[in-house]
Amino acid sequence: MAQPCVCVTGSTQGIGFAIAEAFAQQGARLVINSHLPNTEAVERLSALTECHFVQADLSTAKGAEMLIEAAHAKLGRLDTLVNNAGTFLDVPFDDLTEAIFDRTFDLNVKAYVFASQAFVRKVAPDQQGASILCVGSTNSVMAERHSVVYDASKGAVLMLVRSLAVSLAGRGIRVNGIGPGIIETPLTKRGLDVPGVRKSLNAQIPFGRIGQPDDVGGAAVFLASPAAGYITGQMLFVDGGILAIQKTWEPPV
Repeated sequence: MAQPCVCVTGSTQGIGFAIAEAFAQQGARLVINSHLPNTEAVERLSALTECHFVQADLSTAKGAEMLIEAAHAKLGRLDTLVNNAGTFLDVPFDDLTEAIFDRTFDLNVKAYVFASQAFVRKVAPDQQGASILCVGSTNSVMAERHSVVYDASKGAVLMLVRSLAVSLAGRGIRVNGIGPGIIETPLTKRGLDVPGVRKSLNAQIPFGRIGQPDDVGGAAVFLASPAAGYITGQMLFVDGGILAIQKTWEPPV
């Protein structure tokens, strides 16, 4: 059986790297991506599998399309696209600017749409098992204070997963999402380091701890695998149980 060929966007650190590493551990051939140069992530993953790096800013449709073109050229085939690149820039609602709105939606939604479109164009008519994964969030379904734009963008990801799944089912392309809960990454570290926040969250998460990027990787591998061959249009939440219980980021007074 041929090694799966996987492209993971925004994958030199955090959740994206963990997803790429999980695929690498299963023998997939990889293309990883960032808008900044990176050698460390490529070296680490290359110790496990064939891995290429493509620098591209996915906040434009052209950048997203260029990444897929380059990934396909390097691997010769693409079986799975993992749309992971994103950002969190929210501020109190009164301080929200058009620039923050545009940057958030450009990376969290537009990049997913046009990378997916470019990927679909590369799927051969007789290709089996092609799939798209989109990284959403528990914020896809639950709001958080001062996260108006981020929450809206992740809600859009949930509907993108469902709509693409319906649109692409006839072509045999599955589309699913992964909804991480509170995961410690470079993007979330600042908020988690606020005094009292970690203790408060650990007390509220049913599993008793903040998630780590490695907690997410296995879910991505499963959803892209033949074992999930009849699953499409779903968002798999990886959250330690937080959607089953009320939570707050504010530390106790």
